[in-house]
Amino acid sequence: MTCCDCYLKMFGGLALTYVLLQLFKLYQRLVHPFFFAKTPDIHELAGAKYAVVTGSTDGIGKAYATQLAQKGFNIVLVSRSEEKLAAVKQEISELVSGVEVQTIAFDFTNASVKDYESKLFEKLKAYEIGVLVNNVGMAHDYPEVLHNTHGDIQKVRDVAVVNTVPVTILTQEILKQMVERRRGVVINIGSIAGSSHLKGWSVYSATKRYISHLSGILAKEYEPLGITIQNITPGLVTTNMSGVTDISFAAPNPKTFVESALKTVGVVQETAGFIVHQAQLELIQMLPVAVLDYIIKGENAKIKSKYLGSVKSASK
Repeated sequence: MTCCDCYLKMFGGLALTYVLLQLFKLYQRLVHPFFFAKTPDIHELAGAKYAVVTGSTDGIGKAYATQLAQKGFNIVLVSRSEEKLAAVKQEISELVSGVEVQTIAFDFTNASVKDYESKLFEKLKAYEIGVLVNNVGMAHDYPEVLHNTHGDIQKVRDVAVVNTVPVTILTQEILKQMVERRRGVVINIGSIAGSSHLKGWSVYSATKRYISHLSGILAKEYEPLGITIQNITPGLVTTNMSGVTDISFAAPNPKTFVESALKTVGVVQETAGFIVHQAQLELIQMLPVAVLDYIIKGENAKIKSKYLGSVKSASK
């Protein structure tokens, strides 16, 4: 056997090992969580009876609050509108008997540290919180380059603040009581938009990447303390923020999405939460950048046209 043959065999073995490793990782992300994993008892992971959900009056947040109530958790709804909070409280209370539903009206857009301390944290101290769902978020009205952002500097500031500050500050506060119990669950709602450099969505995409990075670090820091930190990166779900109204194979309603996502708590640290979205995420990460940019450009044009068309129609 020549030296060249030895090198070829060595590189062939390394290549095969690499391919098998990538396939195993793909199985862990795409197949195992949705088909074969045994979901841990979320009450065992939480260690307390209250679940706090931000951005809980609509969409994914409302679905998390409802389904956690159905699992027997008392719910603390946190959102800006007192009227919407009251409506969701009544809806959950009528749907699920025997659970307590509390509300806290809080505007994350303009809150100072003093506001967090006096208007939110003081009220949350009354509850033993086992689950925290950081769902509150904000997106651009339509895709555009940064300097032409619709809403100008105020919109840029609001998206940056709402998508990063609440998840950070609220998690830091609630972790204090979770560490004392050495149990707890924190679910952060990111987005598939954070998985790539999404042209036209600069601030939104970057803030969702921040949530992913923060969640990954916290998971490493707090796993030894018995606390579960999960980042969920959904694709399109039929919510007011997404603007998608038609339910499809790739765009589930919030109820279907959250049913799937909750089964992955304690199974995987980061996931799209829904198998079709996870498949989309895997494809996004495999596509050449030029191809992905081309696809995004076309989708962005459709989204912008639809938004501007709706505004024009509303003004008539």
